[in-house]
Amino acid sequence: MKKFVFLLSALALVAGGCAQKPAATTPAPSAPAKPAAPASTTKATAKKAPATNPVPSDWIKMADESKGYEFMVPQGTDHKTQNVEGVDVYVAGVPAPYELGVMVVAFKDKTLTKDDLLKRAENVIKALGGKDIKMEPAKELNEDYSLVTFTNTGEDGKLEKGKILVATDVTDNYIVFVGGDADKFASNEKTIDEIWGSFGMYSGGSSGNS
Repeated sequence: MKKFVFLLSALALVAGGCAQKPAATTPAPSAPAKPAAPASTTKATAKKAPATNPVPSDWIKMADESKGYEFMVPQGTDHKTQNVEGVDVYVAGVPAPYELGVMVVAFKDKTLTKDDLLKRAENVIKALGGKDIKMEPAKELNEDYSLVTFTNTGEDGKLEKGKILVATDVTDNYIVFVGGDADKFASNEKTIDEIWGSFGMYSGGSSGNS
């Protein structure tokens, strides 16, 4: 999953959720997922994914009010953003001692369900060179959020493991990947849960109740 930082140019998402052609290397003009203003001055209030893992107080908020989402990452996280075929992609490498990869994909399609988004997530992993992808049964957190644990073999032959959070509101969809080397999953699981658990939508979700 750390390779997400370096393979952004290989990712392209279209309506069907498959990789079709290399993405442009020019950052999106809107520069999504930039460090946010302090919470007291942020206009929107996010409806968080149902989680019980509060993040450390020194973590940094990443937010894009125009795309309707926010989440938290440890200090020192290296990140890049890009717009591909109308899809906003945030890719980050969380530094040692975690050494995790984070990717947030945000796009509009009012016809998709959470199950559709999980299938789209599998296509993203394939687009990044993942093989032998195994996804555990999805855990429905509420009407708007589902979570799944996955493993796959990376291009370097190493086993990777992480979690995928999918979220949907009336028109917007979000896929959040957090993971790394499988042999470090146990020691990193708390941090992985803190990252996806910090994700929130500003719209209130498809149910309006999240």
